[in-house]
Amino acid sequence: ACVAIEFGECPTLDVVVVLDGSGSMSAKFGGHPHGYDALMEMMREWVRVLPLNGEPASVGAHSVKDNGGVRVGFVQFSGWNYWKSEARKTPSGVGTGGRLSGVLAELEADVDWHEDNYMGDGTMIEAGLNMAVDMFHGSPMDGRQRVLFIFTDGEIFDPNSLAAARTELDKEQVQVFGIVVRKATQHTKADLDAEKTLKPITSDPHDDHFENVMIDEIPGLMGAICDPNGPWGHLIVKQTPKPTSG
Repeated sequence: ACVAIEFGECPTLDVVVVLDGSGSMSAKFGGHPHGYDALMEMMREWVRVLPLNGEPASVGAHSVKDNGGVRVGFVQFSGWNYWKSEARKTPSGVGTGGRLSGVLAELEADVDWHEDNYMGDGTMIEAGLNMAVDMFHGSPMDGRQRVLFIFTDGEIFDPNSLAAARTELDKEQVQVFGIVVRKATQHTKADLDAEKTLKPITSDPHDDHFENVMIDEIPGLMGAICDPNGPWGHLIVKQTPKPTSG
């Protein structure tokens, strides 16, 4: 795979992407007939240009690389009958097996599986956050950044059930970013309600870890995560002083 120049300053990075698999994501988003499928295809293109570290998921969260490269994991969240939070990751034997991976073929297999196993019910995220915590658990903390991206298009139904998962993410030193995905240029009640419930889940300061964008703005946003001049790059890329001569 070709690594895009935008990711040249990426630190050693573990990323979990938590994706809204609720029913409203099946609607038309801009020129895309199915919002969830469009989002997954954007994730496919994104991992294709990341500087992946080449470690298969079988290595486990602990990693055997001291520095360099990116690993990614995917989680899908929804809720059955709008009352019970549920989440999905790829099962054992498929792609990453629901773990962090730095291998493109494993991550593309995850994208395929999540497209084929779209949940399509309520917007409940507790189980998804717990699953993300499990993915990060054991990831080395020295010299490695941990980042969680949450995508949703609507109001989160269980915001009062997230304190425990949020505490665990803080223990794992995970920076949490939130993205509300809009169907159109103009704001609607749906995306503004989503903003009210998603922003408090993000890291402090919340305004710096949150975006409300049209779906077609997502590739540009995710393509700039390692750009120190981008909206989030300065929070993810830790600048290291260059040695002085003499």
